[in-house]
Amino acid sequence: MSGYRPRNSAGGGVVRDLNGLVERIVEANVRDIEHVLRESTFKPGPPAYTSVIKACGKVGQWQKALEVYRLMSVVHGAKPNTITCSALINTLGRSKQCDMAFELFEESQREGIEPNIFTYSALLSACAKAKQYERAMSVFEDLVLNHSEIEVDRITYSAAISACVQGRNVDRAFQIFEDMTSRGIKGNTITYNALLNACEKCGDSHRAIETFNRMRLEKVPYDRASFHMLIGALDRARKISKVIDYYNMMRPYGINPDAATVSTVLNACANAKDGLQALKVYNEALPFHGVTTTPGMFNSLISALYRGRRYDLIYEKLKKNPSISGLSLSTYTQLITACERFGDWMKAFELVDGFKAHYQQSVDPHIWSQAFFACGRFEEDDPYLRNGMIPGYTSSTLQFARSKLSELWTEYKTRVRVSAYSAITWESSSIPSRQIEDQPVSTGASKPQLPTEIAMEISSVFKYAASAAARCSDPELASEILKECDTIGLPRDPSMYGALVSALALSGDRFTANETLKEMVQLNLRPGVSTFAALALASSRAGDADTALSLAEDVASVVGPQRCDVNIVDAVVAACEAGGNWRRGTALLLLWTKNGVPGASEQLRRAMAAANGADPGPTNAVSRGHELTFQYQRHQDEMDHTEHLGYSSQYDSSVDDTDSDIWSSLEEGVSNLRIQAEAFTPRSSTERKQDEG
Repeated sequence: MSGYRPRNSAGGGVVRDLNGLVERIVEANVRDIEHVLRESTFKPGPPAYTSVIKACGKVGQWQKALEVYRLMSVVHGAKPNTITCSALINTLGRSKQCDMAFELFEESQREGIEPNIFTYSALLSACAKAKQYERAMSVFEDLVLNHSEIEVDRITYSAAISACVQGRNVDRAFQIFEDMTSRGIKGNTITYNALLNACEKCGDSHRAIETFNRMRLEKVPYDRASFHMLIGALDRARKISKVIDYYNMMRPYGINPDAATVSTVLNACANAKDGLQALKVYNEALPFHGVTTTPGMFNSLISALYRGRRYDLIYEKLKKNPSISGLSLSTYTQLITACERFGDWMKAFELVDGFKAHYQQSVDPHIWSQAFFACGRFEEDDPYLRNGMIPGYTSSTLQFARSKLSELWTEYKTRVRVSAYSAITWESSSIPSRQIEDQPVSTGASKPQLPTEIAMEISSVFKYAASAAARCSDPELASEILKECDTIGLPRDPSMYGALVSALALSGDRFTANETLKEMVQLNLRPGVSTFAALALASSRAGDADTALSLAEDVASVVGPQRCDVNIVDAVVAACEAGGNWRRGTALLLLWTKNGVPGASEQLRRAMAAANGADPGPTNAVSRGHELTFQYQRHQDEMDHTEHLGYSSQYDSSVDDTDSDIWSSLEEGVSNLRIQAEAFTPRSSTERKQDEG
């Protein structure tokens, strides 16, 4: 015995009426139901058992309903009838137990229980809930073709149409509707809403509008769901003006939208990339419709502003609503992006902290990439960091960046190990289950293997972390990231290896940086532009401007002028300002300007002036974007400010006669520039002179 003690609604005694029996059944465990029934002084018949089954169905307790049905004849000799059977099928269907509902239907037929229209309606609803469209159509056709004695009513037709919704077959839904009306059965709000739902699922805005207008002509009242599904169909067809028109029609029809409707309209604005319309809808929700702002509405608004590229309005909303709860992962991403666009790194980190608190297990690659990206952008707050760290130099900005980077890396590494472990397979099945950190990585040992998609996501975040370590001149952390790749089974990526070279170079350890670069080449890992840029920048800071320029020329030769970036432009300017040959620098800047390299055109005029013996003027800050570019979700905003300029359109009108000769000679020098890079290794000034000789 389970220890169940009978009690009635008054707090003592046994069950004496139907209400008391329903209460006890709902409160009891499934194993105690027989005990409740036997001790009840109220002896229920089939109608009372039907009521108990319905009560269980309303609270989602289908197991109890099934047990009551099984015991009704055993305990009280009450035989199930058509109504009782239909009630149980309906209960099972509401809980998405479609297979069990059909088993009960077949069992009832074997026992001679004749189905009625309620039985078939319950079966159709069960199929709709379980999204079993084909099964629903089989039931409906069996009913219409083989059971002429059963009069099909509007409820059954509505259930069949709802099943078509789940099957995304809008044509079949309208066929069933026309068959219903041809039999003289008029549709009601529920029936028409089912049709509108089918139009929404299939994005059929034309038939959705026709159905909506037909409701008006036949004087079928609209409700909030009618507008909601019509707006959804128009959104799928990307008809934003119609969405707004019908949304504004709700009040004249005496229907107030709710938060879900407003969110649907905001999502339509997001799909249309109309951020200003979304902001208008959001701001008018409370004063015009009495809809209080919800986290879902805010998420939808931010999405619309983001897709409309109104980062200024996102940032403004964030400033006006500093503490917002219930943010989705995508909203965190979009808010952080807006902060980074405006250089508000501290606010970005506040959002990252909020994300970590609300999503304590999440390793979302977008947000973690942005967090590490922000760590590497503190250099813009400090001119020494922006131009390359001087060995031995430190500042509160750098210290904070390193501290934050270390904190984020430690937490991300822990989360990744937990999440990655469940996805890892091992090359040897003899390896016992254990934590990832306990898995040895040695020659001959089994190696972890991550699924490709997960490995790509984690690797993308690792790259941002490594890049931040390089910018913060933290070779220890850059080295740790490489080791972590081995621990969880990620292949060593050239960009991560290059980040280690960069971190070593910018921390002043040029020797180890060069040795690590050689190691990269031996491993057949090709260094990127940023790696050479860091080496060149470090050479400039050490007073070796010739080597710095040689490295920049190597990059232009090896990867091509189109693939160079703002980092190598910075390195060339730093090298020239450190005593390097401005003519060599000008030749490179001219080449890069003609190939649209960001930042080159801004620095070219200074270089030309210096190469001609004039004062180049103050150092210009090279424009940098704040937008992330993910490996698998590429944002185009990074390039919005980048202008691909040719030489003639930018400079012909502004170069006077005095400069024309030097300009011609520079162009000739660029066209004759031939640099032979030997296995990506930097050449000394002595080797350079030998080449020139």
